[in-house]
Amino acid sequence: MARKRAQEKKEWIRKAAISIIAREGFYNCTTDKIAEEAGVSVGTIYNYFNNKKEILSYIFKIECIKLDIFFSSLKKKDFSVPKIIKLLIDKYFKYTFRNQELARLLHDESNKSENEITREIYNYILSVREHLRELLDEGVEEGTVPRNYNPDIIINVITGAATVTAFCGFIQEENIEYIYNNGSDELFNIFLNGIFLDPEEN
Repeated sequence: MARKRAQEKKEWIRKAAISIIAREGFYNCTTDKIAEEAGVSVGTIYNYFNNKKEILSYIFKIECIKLDIFFSSLKKKDFSVPKIIKLLIDKYFKYTFRNQELARLLHDESNKSENEITREIYNYILSVREHLRELLDEGVEEGTVPRNYNPDIIINVITGAATVTAFCGFIQEENIEYIYNNGSDELFNIFLNGIFLDPEEN
């Protein structure tokens, strides 16, 4: 019972930190603000974390665990790699739009300079890339990914396009419904069919 209660408090702190960091940035976030948002004392926070940087690391650690579980579930499906990539993009869009504060935090903190990111943030970034790399290797073996494509560039294209498209929905509120409902489909079709038409065929 005590362990369950402790985990609940850590979850309150995690969610409160996500809200504060997303709204005000990590620099302006304080343990006092997190405590107020979580409805706990500052002393309670220090029962679980030494400082706000540890809380940030914990946020990324939890997301890394979720990521591993999700990719493991995908691997159990008898789908082609393009189909799995499509499911992945769909999941990313839905998760991002339902957890906008968390998505903003993950984006902002993952794009800081190397000396500002923690080991857990680095592990999260590495985990995303490693999971995608494994999928692309499977795609090469099954014949759905060309062998002459550079996998790192493909990963950059997929993650970059998905992230920018989703965040455009946050910035351009008039487009948020369209991007939420159609963004992942259109993005996948671009990956599948390419952007340009051959001028000699038109």
